[in-house]
Amino acid sequence: MFAITDTTLSPFTVFLAQGKVVDAYNTSSSILSLLGETVPETEAVTLETVGNLIPETLNMYAEVYGDDWLGKKMEDNTLINILKFYSVMSTAAYFCKPSHMVAYFVCKMVQLSLRNGVCQQTPVALLFFSSIVIRFNNAAFVG
Repeated sequence: MFAITDTTLSPFTVFLAQGKVVDAYNTSSSILSLLGETVPETEAVTLETVGNLIPETLNMYAEVYGDDWLGKKMEDNTLINILKFYSVMSTAAYFCKPSHMVAYFVCKMVQLSLRNGVCQQTPVALLFFSSIVIRFNNAAFVG
């Protein structure tokens, strides 16, 4: 396995800044696969898939909300790195994929945090997720 540091993510920031969002997306997808995550093809993630994933994520949040979830720190560096690459994927997807792909990756980020605790990526994931929930409730993801 290879070590992932903050400098590992620097090329992705450069890709995004240069407008090479497809490169950022594809490279992040490859790295997520190496980390054991399955990244579906765009065609496999439908509005219906995301329409089910959003309430599922909200239910997970409701289940941990009463617990001491905020006090649970994510310790596994691999999981933290997965969250970082999902963040890159969601940002790149915003520019080069259908909007429901962004929602898919954000839901994956939030679910990972809900299952394993919080890290530096969690607040951003929750912020993105709240925006998606608002859009979802306004029927943006309903066919």
